[in-house]
Amino acid sequence: MEEKIPQDNQPQQLAQLKWSRVSVIKYLGVAVLSVFTLLSYFQPQLPYITTQQVHQYVSARTIDLNATQVDELKRLGLTPKKPVQIETHDGRKMTIHGRFLHLTDLHIDHHYKEGADFDEVCHSGKGKSGKYGDAILGCDSPPILVDETFRWIKENLKDKVDFIVYTGDSARHDNDRNYPRTAQKIFEMNLEISERFEKLFEGDDENPEDEKSLEQRFVPNPGNNDFFGKLVDAGNSERTRFLFQAWRPFIPSEQMHTYLQGAYHFLEVIPNQLAILSLNSMFWFNSNPMVDDCDTKTDAGYQLFEWLGYVLKEMRARNMKVWLIGHVPPNEKNYDISCLRKYTVWTHEYRDVIIGGIYGHMNLDHFIPYDSVKAYKSIRKDFKDLFAGSEVSAFDANDEDDVAIEDSQLYKSLDEKFSDGFFRVTGGVPKNKVDYMETLREDLYAPLKGKKKSGEYFERYSVSHVGASVIPTFNPGLRVWEYNITNLATEVVQVKFEPWNKFFAGVEKLVQMQAKYEIESEDEVEISKKKKKKHKKKKKDHTFPKPMPLDRPLGPAYIEQTYTPERYVQYYADLELINKGKKDFGYEIEYSTDDALYGLNALTVKEWITYGRKLGKPIKDASAAGKKKKGKKKKGKKKHTKLNDMWHNYLKNTFVSSDYENKGYG
Repeated sequence: MEEKIPQDNQPQQLAQLKWSRVSVIKYLGVAVLSVFTLLSYFQPQLPYITTQQVHQYVSARTIDLNATQVDELKRLGLTPKKPVQIETHDGRKMTIHGRFLHLTDLHIDHHYKEGADFDEVCHSGKGKSGKYGDAILGCDSPPILVDETFRWIKENLKDKVDFIVYTGDSARHDNDRNYPRTAQKIFEMNLEISERFEKLFEGDDENPEDEKSLEQRFVPNPGNNDFFGKLVDAGNSERTRFLFQAWRPFIPSEQMHTYLQGAYHFLEVIPNQLAILSLNSMFWFNSNPMVDDCDTKTDAGYQLFEWLGYVLKEMRARNMKVWLIGHVPPNEKNYDISCLRKYTVWTHEYRDVIIGGIYGHMNLDHFIPYDSVKAYKSIRKDFKDLFAGSEVSAFDANDEDDVAIEDSQLYKSLDEKFSDGFFRVTGGVPKNKVDYMETLREDLYAPLKGKKKSGEYFERYSVSHVGASVIPTFNPGLRVWEYNITNLATEVVQVKFEPWNKFFAGVEKLVQMQAKYEIESEDEVEISKKKKKKHKKKKKDHTFPKPMPLDRPLGPAYIEQTYTPERYVQYYADLELINKGKKDFGYEIEYSTDDALYGLNALTVKEWITYGRKLGKPIKDASAAGKKKKGKKKKGKKKHTKLNDMWHNYLKNTFVSSDYENKGYG
């Protein structure tokens, strides 16, 4: 028997009415005016699919580890947890280990030469460039670094993780006029990296003779250097076609058309349970000349939020959990304000679904908290009547320092201290990165609120994580996340949903129709472009989420449960000693989040915000004291010795144990 899932607890008849209208549009071809009227009635999250109550999983059971497997996991600093084996109704098997790998920014450079001059980006001249690359000195990745990284992953990790996420930038930087980086070259570098991932999975099945085993899952994401000219707009173009051709083996067939339109997609890494949403951050990136804002309906950023809304709504209906991944991390300088605040409120209103965000690009290992109060205050400045309820009042947020994003001290500090070029990451020796991190400490971590103003589980906030890169901007790094599967064998939902192709067919039609019939007037478009970031004159915006239903429980990011991230282990390659021959090439443990100076019991938002408050507390206390009396200053230093040690350790890890923070680069 089939049943409809009602939309956000609205009456079932209303959901059926909406579907009947879509059917009329699809099959009877109503007039354009009628379509426009109907579209104004839709929310961007509309499409739900019928479900069939059928058994999809025949069995789900935990598997014991043998002594050799336990020793191998301990050698890598990983938790020897019992995997869960799932068998589907059609005979396929999948082993879930409760881990996944994140790597980013390979930047392979076939012009790299050992012994070349750093000032010649290691392409020519006589110098001291190392065989595997050198931390800090500004060159891209020699092919042998990429080769050895894949070899190490294959030998050490591939049979211990459930899936891999890669957050882009396969191509080298365009930093040498003698070797111009053409569109064809960018395509070839992406294709090469794609093929390396394919080879990584060869012979991966636990039972090679069983042709029905589930393949290991991999989710790619495009970086800013993977687009020629870094000019990216929505629509089928040479740029998206090149990416599609390169990464086609990893794009689900039912999403190929969507990917060609915008280079974004998602993958169910655990069927009906867990998905990775790969977002094209170029549509929100300030350095993309095609980006105006995310409030103009004709802009690609707006359309990406439409798609995100549809997908998140469907994930909620299926009771699935998701990670968001992208290349350029959301922050006050990377993203247009209109895009950043929308990202923040989507992660807030879908805190029952979204686990967190994973990004690359900046080469700095750090985390970014997002404040929903500041996002909503920013939105209300431009859309005064959009929200009937008072979302911010839930956190008692009426303090003077609870300001809109664009009025925050962080935004002003970044705007004053760092040029836009600082955030473009175009290669070369990194400069002023310590100052940048100190700014985050003072204006991002120090103002974080406590439990009273953040909620019992700190649900005022959401968090994204920026990973260390393979390119030796600092030392190469990669990360293995561990997540909770303790009760997975008994919690696996035995429900099979309708195929995703039905969902995507509906989404594509609705997005296309909204783009066609909800275009702003020429005058309004002109106003929004001339007054960017002000957005004083806007029609109804369909890309703001509705409040999370009150009956929805908080998800794995807030309360420990299945899929809650428990810890991660960060690995790095010590290039100085490897190049000197004192170490064989390999990645070693740099730190884990349950180390003494991190002390995170589980990687919930509460734990991250509490940790961020510790990092910022010395600055906050010093500011409150005014730093006027020498005696108080000394007392403050003594009081915060452990917290300052924690900060210095955080900086060491931010720069991937390259000692950058002590080498005078600022």
